[in-house]
Amino acid sequence: MNRKQRTDLANNLAKHIPEAAIPTVVYWFEEYNFQLTVTRKRNSKLGDYRAPWKNDGHRISVNGDLNRYAFLITLTHEIAHLVTWNEHRSKVAPHGIEWKRNFHDLMREFMANSVFPKDVEEALQVYLSNPAASSCVDTRLYKVLRNHNEQVGPPTVLVEDLATGAWFQTRNGKVFQLKKKLRKRYLCEEYQTKKEYAFSPIAEVWELVKD
Repeated sequence: MNRKQRTDLANNLAKHIPEAAIPTVVYWFEEYNFQLTVTRKRNSKLGDYRAPWKNDGHRISVNGDLNRYAFLITLTHEIAHLVTWNEHRSKVAPHGIEWKRNFHDLMREFMANSVFPKDVEEALQVYLSNPAASSCVDTRLYKVLRNHNEQVGPPTVLVEDLATGAWFQTRNGKVFQLKKKLRKRYLCEEYQTKKEYAFSPIAEVWELVKD
C-alpha cells in the first residue's frame, strides 16, 4: 500500500472510527489484507466475517449506522475472527477461547491508548473478561454505546425498560404489547394479528400511549 492509498484509507476510516484508532486499523489492512464493506443497518447482526473462498480473500462487513465506538468494537470483533481463522482455519469454535484471546489482544492497544470515552472503557473492561458472540449480548455495554448515538427522530426505548402491559411500535410500524419476561427475551403480542413474538431485551422501539 503506497502513501496515497494509506491516506485515502485513513480518510475513509475517519468517517466511522475514532481518530486515535486509525493508525492501528490501517496497519490491520496491510497486515491481514481484507476487504471491508460498510453496509446498511441489519437487524440480525452488526458485522460479519467471511473466510477466503475460491478467488475471494478475507471479507468483513460492518453496519454503517453504528457510532464510532460501536463500529470499532464490531470491526475488531471481526478482525479477531480473521486472525483466528489464519491460526486454526475452521478447526475451532467461532467464539471459543482462541477467538476470545485474539479479540482481547486486539482490543488491548485501544484500551491502553484511551481510544474510548471513560464510560465505554469501563463497560468494555467488564465485557472483555468474557466476550460474547456479540457486543449486543452484553446489555451494559450496549446501553453505554447507545448513549453515544446521534439522536435522529423521536427517542427510542429498550424493550427491557418497558413495563409489563406497555404498548410499543417497531421500525416496521407494527404495534405490540409487552406480556411478560421470559428467560432471556420478552413475550409480546402484536395488536392486529394477536400473534406472540419473543423480543430481545435490547430491541429499540417507540413506546406508545394506548387506551
